[in-house]
Amino acid sequence: MKISINQLREMVQEEISRMNEKKKPSAGLSAKQRSEISKKASSGKNIGKPGKNFDKVAKKAAKKYGSAEAGERVAAAAMWRNAKR
Repeated sequence: MKISINQLREMVQEEISRMNEKKKPSAGLSAKQRSEISKKASSGKNIGKPGKNFDKVAKKAAKKYGSAEAGERVAAAAMWRNAKR
């Protein structure tokens, strides 16, 4: 079986793009689970581990990464990661 250089390049590019895909932090949860978690978070209820409020995590991450937006992204990722457990 011979493979042309163009086919080989295409295969390599596909493999690289597949490896570089980022998965969402909420991957692996059903739509219903995601909905319930986001409703709890928006109403201000505690999600995940006791004592780990979203605002506290976001504030600490904002100090570390230098912006409030970055802090919220980190806190959201942590929230979804803990929700899977």
